[in-house]
Amino acid sequence: MSELETELRRLSKRIEALEDEREIQSLATRYALAVDSNDAETTSQIYAEDCTIDIDGGPIFNGREEAKQIVTGPVHQSNLHNVAHLMGPFAVKLDGDRATASGYATIYLRRDGEVTIWRQSYQCWELVKRDGRWQVLKRTSRSTGRQDGQRLLHAAL
Repeated sequence: MSELETELRRLSKRIEALEDEREIQSLATRYALAVDSNDAETTSQIYAEDCTIDIDGGPIFNGREEAKQIVTGPVHQSNLHNVAHLMGPFAVKLDGDRATASGYATIYLRRDGEVTIWRQSYQCWELVKRDGRWQVLKRTSRSTGRQDGQRLLHAAL
């Protein structure tokens, strides 16, 4: 293999890694937009069919169909039109067709004309690339102030 071919392969791998990282960052943003627009179907498509979603140790959702409950459940529906999710920043670690994204989620809530932070959390998303797209295989979310929260962030280091 020539030096030029070796360099082209190296650059191609770097470009692919940059594209993967950008897609994962975009996935987190699309999650927030889907939830805030009350779109359960689009929210569920961010997740793998065999996903697990653990929010503070309960509720735990398994699979895409249950993932819809993030949007259709009583907590979200009781605050419909009054919440805004802000995801990130996320530190992304790539490992072939698997990745980990660790970072933050902030949920703002409007109540009585005031906007406040309703929930701040640490996030760890384990992702898998299937059928040419990144999907969340496991999402673990811990509210700030919990003893087990910082462990999620440490995975990014």
